[in-house]
Amino acid sequence: MRLDQAIAMRFPEISRRRARELIAARRVLVNERAVSIASREVSSDDRIAVAEDEPEIAVIRETDDWIAADKPAGMPTQPARDRAQRSLEELLRLRYHAIWLVHRLDTPTSGVVLFARSQTAAAELSALFAQSAIRKTYVAIVEGVMTDEQVVDTAVQGKEARTTFRPLRNDGVSTLVEVVIETGRTHQIRVHAASIHHPVAGDRRYGSGSRAKRLMLHAWKLEHPRFGVLEAPLPTSFSLSSGLPASAPPIPQ
Repeated sequence: MRLDQAIAMRFPEISRRRARELIAARRVLVNERAVSIASREVSSDDRIAVAEDEPEIAVIRETDDWIAADKPAGMPTQPARDRAQRSLEELLRLRYHAIWLVHRLDTPTSGVVLFARSQTAAAELSALFAQSAIRKTYVAIVEGVMTDEQVVDTAVQGKEARTTFRPLRNDGVSTLVEVVIETGRTHQIRVHAASIHHPVAGDRRYGSGSRAKRLMLHAWKLEHPRFGVLEAPLPTSFSLSSGLPASAPPIPQ
């Protein structure tokens, strides 16, 4: 079956004419690859994704070897199983075509994500992440008042994990913290924050009772001599109504 026909069949709200327009604009992915030919033959097993009205992704910096993008909160890094929502990886493929993911963020977490633009770069960057050679700094709003730096060195899912929480300021109810992780376990910051009775605001899974509408966790910086400092500014949704006053000064550099 032709791709434009398949789109019209799988997505009843999209006409065949509209499907051809989207294909020509490279807004259609087949098996995670952008396609621009409406007559391309596809099978029932092929995965088709349509990015019709998707947000623009802020690119922090790019070179011939890699792309650093600022992932919005609530957007998956990789394609979800049900493909109900477009992922950061899929949206960047529409623009850059061939990319390789070398690390990921949880869907509710915002911030900097690095993609390689060649298999060689992917292998090199993946090795740096695996060796914990890349410094990863987050910013979070946690519940309760934290006055002193705390280092949590307890296993996550049976694997060693180490997280350092540095309080920046508090409002008597919650605390803005800088977080440095030396390992990259699943939900590491969220698990460790909850373990010291300072869950990340908005983290219902790990015991947060705050009114935050999103998980107040942001991947702020990646640092390594290969690429210097890649920094994702705090999004507007990172408001202090969930922790600190909205008029609080910028985070110290």
